[in-house]
Amino acid sequence: MKEAYKYKDDRGDLVVFLQNKDLSKDKKKFGQIYFVTFESEGVIRGNHYHKSWHEWFGILDGVLEVTVEDIKTKKRQQFVVSSRDSKYRRIYVAPNTAHTFKSLSNYASLLNYTDKEWNPKDVFPYELVKKDNEK
Repeated sequence: MKEAYKYKDDRGDLVVFLQNKDLSKDKKKFGQIYFVTFESEGVIRGNHYHKSWHEWFGILDGVLEVTVEDIKTKKRQQFVVSSRDSKYRRIYVAPNTAHTFKSLSNYASLLNYTDKEWNPKDVFPYELVKKDNEK
């Protein structure tokens, strides 16, 4: 996870989410940009990994618990990001890294940039976080 440039004044924030210089040569291929929303507290998105995608996530609104795990080494990290944090953190998810986002607020949204277009054949379920009603 890296910090992105955030400029704050009395009008609000301006965040430079991702710049050309942030990407190595092999990742400078445009895939897609999309938004993900969480409509209530406890909503879980993700619980999967991709074999070929490089992804960069940034929180736009709300509070999320993020869990990532390298599927080969099983190294796991968990942290919380909030749209109200004083520093803006950009989350990079490499291929073969399982990722899950759980909403800790009544509403949340994420921005996502990928270096490839969506391909359902490159989505592999990997449960990192169980739903609250599951044991």
